[in-house]
Amino acid sequence: MERISCYILALLIFAFVALTNTSCTNTTDAKPAITSSAITDTAETAAEPDRLDELGKKNFDGRVFTILDANDHPYMHINLPGESLNGDIVNDGLFNRDLAIEEKYNVDIQYIQITNAKAGTDSMKNSVLADDGAYTICISTLLGGTLGALAPEGILMNLCGLDYLSLNENWWSYLMYDSLRLDGKMYYTTGDISPTMYQMPACFFLNTSLAADYGIKTDFCQLVRDGKWTLDQAAEISKDLNQDLNGDGIMHASDDFFGYIHQKLGGNVTNGLLTTAGVELSKISADGKTLSVDLVNERTLGAIEKIKKMLVDINFVEQNDVITKAFKEDRALTLYHYAESASVHLRDMKSDYLILPMPKYDEMQNDYHSYVNPWADAFVAIPSTSDPDFTGFITEALAYYSYKNIRPLAYDLTYKVKTSRDENSAEMLDIIFNTLYIDFNCIYNFGGTNDALTNVLLGKQELASAMAAIQKKIDAEIDNFVKNWTAAN
Repeated sequence: MERISCYILALLIFAFVALTNTSCTNTTDAKPAITSSAITDTAETAAEPDRLDELGKKNFDGRVFTILDANDHPYMHINLPGESLNGDIVNDGLFNRDLAIEEKYNVDIQYIQITNAKAGTDSMKNSVLADDGAYTICISTLLGGTLGALAPEGILMNLCGLDYLSLNENWWSYLMYDSLRLDGKMYYTTGDISPTMYQMPACFFLNTSLAADYGIKTDFCQLVRDGKWTLDQAAEISKDLNQDLNGDGIMHASDDFFGYIHQKLGGNVTNGLLTTAGVELSKISADGKTLSVDLVNERTLGAIEKIKKMLVDINFVEQNDVITKAFKEDRALTLYHYAESASVHLRDMKSDYLILPMPKYDEMQNDYHSYVNPWADAFVAIPSTSDPDFTGFITEALAYYSYKNIRPLAYDLTYKVKTSRDENSAEMLDIIFNTLYIDFNCIYNFGGTNDALTNVLLGKQELASAMAAIQKKIDAEIDNFVKNWTAAN
């Protein structure tokens, strides 16, 4: 069994999470409401049928299964083990997983890591065009000319056409199936097969020590459980708390105090703020065959006004972790960032904090939406030249084994012991991972939608005029995209 060594950082902090799914059909199934009853506990997980038993016995006679890790951040986004056990949860979990699957099915799992996502996915594309079978599956990003770009080109296999992939089960992401399946075709997803999955959703961080100092006594976890954690609630606790500590008339992320802090508007931040409020940046028709962008509506307008109440004009310095540094230094009551911050930036934070799902638009919103970072090296795709039965079978087995055997270890030994501030945080993460959200427009930015929406949030344009100016371009790009998507494989 071939192994490629890499530095294993203990990042896998968010686990023991149930991903609620739908089945692989051409109709869009309704998402379940997320309540406390939706949180899967150990007993419920143990009662599930064993997927490996359902798959049955197979002997692949030592056939090679090659995983391409096309990874921009291999030091942080860990998707492959080293050459041996070393005591690290991620490394040892993946190492033991591969060994178990190899022995059970007589398969040889090998890795090729290319430390540049674009270069890696380009290599996969060349392999498909040459039909040389160099890679069996690929784990990479969606943006930067990678998997998102390859999907409409016929380079990737339609996952809905693979009999062994149970995309309606907990070890795959139901939300990606629900929002990225067009005309019965889906070319990428995420799941437990990639530990990086646990790092990528947007979260709402709350400094509970500061909350106590300000006399905020709200039971936020109960609000979440009751479906009452909303943008209005978030705005209420953070309003009137911004302080220009150095008195220069400018709110500096590096110096001043914030009720709510976030990265500079644009890109993922704009998409994340709107989609977590239940705004669909693109919509799939009821029959699952067409795509549209229709954002000039009451929901979008309402979400923009609610979000604006929380925003402040922030002066940023060129420092990647400036907002998490403010939160860590007790200069921000609340923070919008990604789940990985808990282990990467906040691991040695002294004050206690909670990790909450991003707030709903209002209590009527069916569930929480946790926007996923499309730049994360956590998305799984299969080259169109792969053997569908062999690839689907082993991919499913690897994902299920990870779900059953890596999640619980990671939760108990890494998250709960080393970084957990409160047992409620783990419960909140269950809800976050049950409600991962992303849609086509978050990835493909039809007609420059993101720039237009950013300008609206900044107060530079009105929504109706901003969208009217680009609607023809949006429609043209969508028409071309749908044509290519539906024609591909």
